[in-house]
Amino acid sequence: MNSIASRPDAVRLPGPGESAEADTSREADGSTRERVLQLVVEEGPISAAALGRTLNLTAAAVRRHLDAMTEQGIVEIKNVTTRRKGAGRPSRRYVISQRGQEVLGDDYLSLTRQALSLLEESVQDDAARSLATRYFGEFEAKYRHELEGIADLDERTEKLSELFNQDGFAGFTRLVGRDNPLLAMQSTQLCQGHCPIREIAEAHPVFCEEETEMISRLLEVDVRRLSTQAGGAHVCTTHVPVGREKLAADRRVRAAQAAAEPGPQASESAGAGPAGTRASGGGRRRIVISPRQQERLS
Repeated sequence: MNSIASRPDAVRLPGPGESAEADTSREADGSTRERVLQLVVEEGPISAAALGRTLNLTAAAVRRHLDAMTEQGIVEIKNVTTRRKGAGRPSRRYVISQRGQEVLGDDYLSLTRQALSLLEESVQDDAARSLATRYFGEFEAKYRHELEGIADLDERTEKLSELFNQDGFAGFTRLVGRDNPLLAMQSTQLCQGHCPIREIAEAHPVFCEEETEMISRLLEVDVRRLSTQAGGAHVCTTHVPVGREKLAADRRVRAAQAAAEPGPQASESAGAGPAGTRASGGGRRRIVISPRQQERLS
């Protein structure tokens, strides 16, 4: 992913009379600005105060960087109204702008070359899907090799986010419902703060569909897309049902153990049980009542 400091227009040589200390100060300032921008990409909409707490900086120092990037058009302000009673004017939150996405880099050259190659081979009606399949197929082949040997779904999802981050998608994860005692309610959100092909995906949603299917195959679980930048969101978010899959795995293990250990319980299920129950067709159980009990109940 291209950083702000790596752009030619962000580099400035010392002028006459400027010291090396001043140049070092600018480098540190640029590094802090990159950290601020990275957090805006990952956590936006986010306030200056929240950025300051995360980076251990004063809100005033953070606003200085935000004001500069807002003036450059890299970030933009989003007014958010809180739901608290007696709340005043909307609070200011910062998000990455369209120009900011362009600063982070767009993977159009590679995609265009692939499109030209594909169109020379075929003129099918589903050329966009074929192109999307080829584009993400390269990522899938590389990522699958990196994910080999990682069985735990949480670890596998975290590793995939790191791979996305290395390829310029600003990947990160959010844990959801981990304090919920119901395992099925626990999940992970696989997020991408930058989309190198956002404008193409806006015109051809099949690119988002193919990427979602790739994620599902790599994680070996059904996933659900919650939001995309092509659809107007600030972050692409994919729901990974970690808790549900762990619960299903536990059930499969218990079922396998029960099948491998026949005993008194297995014989009871074939006839009358200790509680006066009997198995009926389809695995269901019914209560068996004697005639004398029936007279008492009537």
